[in-house]
Amino acid sequence: MQTDTSQEANAPLARYIEQLRAMEIDIEAMDTHAARIRQDQLEFVLVVAADEPAFFQLMLPGVWQAAETTTRTLLLETANEVMNTLKAAKLVVHNEAVHVSVEQFVEGPDQGVALIPGLLELLKSAVAEFQERLGMGEAPRVH
Repeated sequence: MQTDTSQEANAPLARYIEQLRAMEIDIEAMDTHAARIRQDQLEFVLVVAADEPAFFQLMLPGVWQAAETTTRTLLLETANEVMNTLKAAKLVVHNEAVHVSVEQFVEGPDQGVALIPGLLELLKSAVAEFQERLGMGEAPRVH
């Protein structure tokens, strides 16, 4: 088993960034294990696991904001319905906001990069499905 140096541990994210830029995807590093992808006026977050470079998560945070009048039960039921419909996309309700993500194990960054365009579309579909059921939601709250 090889011992990773700091530079080798950062290599998977750097390879994602290099290859996605070559595909003309707008991506920039946020830190050593996360990058921001901008597409269709949305900001996705790609995280490559620090302890397992074969694992990555692609997230679209804060895609739907609940109003004070939103029934939490309806919100949770809708999130479950969308997850059951799309299977791969996971929806999380946290602090009255809905976040959507997908997680994958891959043989390496090359395989992960090949999946990213389709996964971006999957997350956009999950948002569209959620909005179709509950409307657009409130404007995001500014902190």
